Amino acid sequence: MFSRILIPTDFSTASEWVFDDAVRIAGKSGAEILILHVRRTWPSHPDELRFPADPSLYEYAEQQELERLRDRIRRVNASVATRLIVRQGPNTGKEICETAKSEGADLIVIATHARHHVSHLFVGSTTLAVLKDPPAPVLAIRYGIRNRPTGMNRVVVPIHLQQTSHRALELAARVSTEIHLVTVCEDEDRARAETLQREVSASVPGAKTSIIRGKNPEEEIIRYTGKVDADAIFLNATAEPSKRKIDLIRHANVPVMIV
Repeated sequence: MFSRILIPTDFSTASEWVFDDAVRIAGKSGAEILILHVRRTWPSHPDELRFPADPSLYEYAEQQELERLRDRIRRVNASVATRLIVRQGPNTGKEICETAKSEGADLIVIATHARHHVSHLFVGSTTLAVLKDPPAPVLAIRYGIRNRPTGMNRVVVPIHLQQTSHRALELAARVSTEIHLVTVCEDEDRARAETLQREVSASVPGAKTSIIRGKNPEEEIIRYTGKVDADAIFLNATAEPSKRKIDLIRHANVPVMIV
């Protein structure tokens, strides 16, 4: 499924929240985990660190933190290979994406916010920057949501009437054992929704289909996800995620995969 999983960290509690999920995914797919830390610099002086200090001090502190995270991974699954990467730049999101490209990462696992602990209100600027043009699927995990040791067995994949991409469904079919296709629409669009779901589900034998009447897709999808006790939501993103998708990431009580 995956060969290299990139986990950016600023060593905050929120950024560490994603590690256990990433380790479970890596354990199932035999992937290597790349732990990335980005030293922040000033936009006007890209080579000048925001917190000037002797390089040896940075290296010592980073190695202590990175080794602690590596030990955490070993405790969960000692067979998962890890590698530590340190970069620097004024734009953390850009550094994450460039590292994912240069290292050939095929999954990025990231917390939905880095420094705020009001988790239902914020999607951090770094996460938003990564979501604008990700070089690989991004698994966004909101700080504080319930940990799911079973992994991503039951997945909800929303499909809408203007659907043009099915990459999220294709990935869900690779990593999950139970797929729920969900369309939220008004009564007048139900016939079109039924036709769409028949066409889409034909490529995924055994997929469960649901058409929900409603005006707010995000609320209905979150409600349905809780009803079936799903492990994750997989979303298509052919361009920069819309406000609706960001709202779904912000409020969902399960990890959200952006493909």
